[in-house]
Amino acid sequence: MASIFTYESDPPKVTSPWLQIAGPAGSKEAQHGPLARNISSNALPRLEAEPQEGPVEYKLHLLLRPRRKFKSTSTGNSTLSPGHQKFGLNIPNRSTSVSALESGNTSGSETPPSASTQMTRQHRLEQLTTQLLWRLQQSSPHHTSSATNIILPSLPEALPELQAPQQPARLLHGLEESQGALYEIGVADDGTLVGLAQDELEESMNNLRAMAACLGCTVEVVRTETVGDCEWIEEVSAGVDRKQRQIRRTGRLVVAEAFVKPYLQATSPAVRPQTGSQQQIITPEASNGNLSTATEQLRVTLTGPTMCGKSSLLGTLTTSTLDNGRGKSRLSMLKHRHEITSGVTSSVTSELLGYQDSVSGVEVINYASENVASWIDMHVAAADSRLVFVSDSAGHPRYRRTTVRSLVGWAPHWTLLCVPADDTEDTAGKTGSTNALQQDVVVGDIDLSSAQLDLCLRLGLPLVVVITKLDVASRAGLKGTLSKVLDALKGAGRRAAIIPNAPIPDNVTEGGLQSVGFEEIETAYNAALPLLNNPLDAVPIVLTSAVNGTGIRNLHALLHELPLPNLAQPESSGVIFHIEDIYGKPAGMDGITVVSGLLRSGRISVGDSLTLGPFSAHDQFDDSEDSDERPRRRHSSLPTSRSFPGALRDSHLMPPRFLLPGQEWRTVEVSSIRNLRLPVHSLLADQVGTLAIRLENADGNDITSSALARIRKGMILATSQPLAVRTFVAQFKREDLEPLAVGNHVVVYIASVRASARVISARAPDSPTMHFNGHIDPFGFDDMAEALDDTQTSIAGAITAPELLVTFKLDAAKEYIAVGEQVLVMPGGGPGLYGGHERGEKGVAGLEGFVGVVAEVFG
Repeated sequence: MASIFTYESDPPKVTSPWLQIAGPAGSKEAQHGPLARNISSNALPRLEAEPQEGPVEYKLHLLLRPRRKFKSTSTGNSTLSPGHQKFGLNIPNRSTSVSALESGNTSGSETPPSASTQMTRQHRLEQLTTQLLWRLQQSSPHHTSSATNIILPSLPEALPELQAPQQPARLLHGLEESQGALYEIGVADDGTLVGLAQDELEESMNNLRAMAACLGCTVEVVRTETVGDCEWIEEVSAGVDRKQRQIRRTGRLVVAEAFVKPYLQATSPAVRPQTGSQQQIITPEASNGNLSTATEQLRVTLTGPTMCGKSSLLGTLTTSTLDNGRGKSRLSMLKHRHEITSGVTSSVTSELLGYQDSVSGVEVINYASENVASWIDMHVAAADSRLVFVSDSAGHPRYRRTTVRSLVGWAPHWTLLCVPADDTEDTAGKTGSTNALQQDVVVGDIDLSSAQLDLCLRLGLPLVVVITKLDVASRAGLKGTLSKVLDALKGAGRRAAIIPNAPIPDNVTEGGLQSVGFEEIETAYNAALPLLNNPLDAVPIVLTSAVNGTGIRNLHALLHELPLPNLAQPESSGVIFHIEDIYGKPAGMDGITVVSGLLRSGRISVGDSLTLGPFSAHDQFDDSEDSDERPRRRHSSLPTSRSFPGALRDSHLMPPRFLLPGQEWRTVEVSSIRNLRLPVHSLLADQVGTLAIRLENADGNDITSSALARIRKGMILATSQPLAVRTFVAQFKREDLEPLAVGNHVVVYIASVRASARVISARAPDSPTMHFNGHIDPFGFDDMAEALDDTQTSIAGAITAPELLVTFKLDAAKEYIAVGEQVLVMPGGGPGLYGGHERGEKGVAGLEGFVGVVAEVFG
C-alpha cells in the first residue's frame, strides 16, 4: 500500500467485494453480481475478509452512539467489536433513557449529554473522517505534496444526529484525482454480514454523508441487501401518567454498500437532481467545489528576440532564483538538451504562478513557496485570488512559427515583450551581454527587437514592454533602447507608461522576491487603471534584471493588477475548442488521446459528446515548429471496387458522423478534463484546458488508434459539425499590402490554424462578389494563368481603395475558419533574418506580416 507521502503510478482500483464472490470466475454473475437471490436464502452469510490494500472499508456501523441491544438476531450476536464496546462504555451519563439517546430525541426535562460525551463523539467523528480520507487517498495516484501539514476541514458538531450539509464543501487538496472509496456498512472486519436495523443504517449513511461533505465528496448508495431479522425491546412513555412500558419491536437487518467520490462541482448555474420531485439550484456564488472558478486566470505570453533573457526572467518569476549571468535561473524552464547546451529556446514552455492577498501586501505563489511543488498546489494556495499562466516562446527567427503560434493560437490576454537594455550599444566583449551571445546565431545588423515589437503592434495585442539585463547596460545604452521603444509606440498610437523602480539595496535576497509591498501594488495599480476601459490605450514599461532582482517585484505587482478582458459569451453559443497540442496515449488508457488548447466559446463537461475535425483526406506530416519533415507525396484517389485490394480501406475506420462532400468529422466523448493541470468537471469559455477524448462507436483498438493518430493541430472540438472551408476572404488596409501580389504563396495564421495558401484575387469592398464552389479542377489552368498574369502587379498598386478584400485558397486541407477572426498573413519567401550557411539550415523569412479580419468563407 502506498504511503500518503508518495506517488503511486498504479494505485489500487476501486473494486467491490460483492462482485468477486457472486459467481465463478469469468461468469456473468461474477461480472454483474446479482446477489439478491442468494442472500435471501442465506446462501451467502459473509464476504471475504476486509482487504488490507485498496479503498475498501468494512464498517459495522458509523454511529456516534452505542448500538441498541437486540433480544435476538438471525445473523448472530457479533453486534459490537471491542472498539465499539469501549466507545459505548466511555459514556458515563446514562440518566437519559436508552431509547431516547439512541433515537436522538431528548425531551427538555431530561439531562443533556455531558461534556465528556460530546468530546467522545467528536473524537470518534474525527477518527472516522480520518479513515475516510485515508481510503480516498489510496485510490489517488497523486497524493498531496503538503500532506505533512494537512488539516482536516471543520467537522460538524457531533450531536446524536448529524446534519449533512446540502452542499459539499470545497474538495480537500490532494483528492482531485481520487477514484473514490467503497464502504461496506453492516459488515464485520472478517466479512460477516451482521446487518443493521433500518434506523441505524439510515443514521450511519447520514453520518457518512456528513463526513464526506466536509472533505468535498458525495456518497452514492450502490446496493442495500437484507441479510436477516432482528427483535428488540423498546421502552416508551404512554398514558396520562407517562409510565415506561416495554414494547416488542421487530425489523430486518440490512447491509449497504456506499461509494464515496470527490465532487468536482460544475462551475456555472446547474440543477442537481435530488430524491423526490425537488431540485436544488447551484449558483457559482454558492459553489466553491472548483478551485478554478473563483480564481482569476490571466494568460501571458513572453516574446522577444533571442538571447534577450526571456527564459531567465521566467525562471526568476516562477522560482524566485536570481540568475548568475550564465543562465542559472532558466535551467528548470528548458525542455530539450540542445536548449540547455545552446541557451536558445526552440519550443513553448508553459509555467504557472499565483498571487494571494495578505495583510502585508501580496504573497507570490511559485515553486519557492512553502508546500508548493506542483500546479495543483498553486491552485490551492492562490484560491480566490489570481493565477498567471505564462508561455515562453522562442525568439530565434528560425523558430518564428513557434513565436507566432504563441501570439495567435493561445490568444494571450497580455503579451510581455522583452527587450534587452543593451540592445543598441556595442557590448560584445562583456559577459552576459546580448550582442555577445547573438553574434554566433543571428546576423548582427538585423534589429530583432524592432521586428518583434512591430509584429505585436500589428496584431493589436495588449502589450507590456519589459526591459531586461539592466545590470549589464550603460546609461547611454539604456537611453537608446528606451528611445527606440518609445518611438515605435508613438508611431503606432500607443502611450508609454514607465513604472519607476524603487531604490533597492545591492544585497537583494531571493526570499525578498516572495512578497510584494503596498507601494509596488499602488504603483502598478495606477499604471493599470487606464487599461480597464481600453487595454490598447497605454503600454506599461518595466525595467528588470534577473541577476540582482531589480524590478522583479514591480513586474509581480503589474501581473497582479493587469485587468482581464471582458469576454461575454451568449448563452446559446456552441462549443468551439481549438486544439493546440496533442500528447501521447496515457498509460493504461487504451483508445484515449489527450489534446490541449483553448476553449473559445461554450462549456465542456465530462461525458459530453462532441464533434472532432476536420480530418484531412491525407495523412499530415509532423508540423512541429522545429521539424524538418516535408509533406509526403500525395497518392491519387482509387475507386472503391471490391476487386481491387485495399480499395475499401476507409471502411475499416469508424464511419464519420456526417457524410458531407469533402468533409470528415468524428464523434468523441470527453473522458476527463484538466484546467491548468487541475482536474475539473467542466471547462468554461476562455480557459486553457487538457481533454482526454475517446472515439465513440469504435469496434477495436487498431481502428481507434488509426483514427486518433490523424488528429493534428488546428482541428477543433464542437457541439455540432461546423463548415470546413478551403477558400476565404479577408479584409486588410491597403497601405499594409505593398509587397503582396496575386499568385503569391503565403502562410496564414487564424486561431490555431497554420496553413499555406495562395492569393487568388483582390478587390475593393464595393466590387462585385466572386463566388467559389470549393472544387478544384486538377487539369484546369485557368486560375493559374490568371494568377501568373497578375503576379508582377502588387495588390496595393492595382487597387486604390483604402481597404481591400483579398481571397485566399488553402493548399492542403480544409480548415474551420470563423467569420470575424483575426488573420495574420506572412509571405512564404523574402529576405531572411537568419544568415547561417551551415549544412541543412533553412532560409526563414522575416517577421513582417499583414493583419486583417476574415470577412467571408466558402466551402
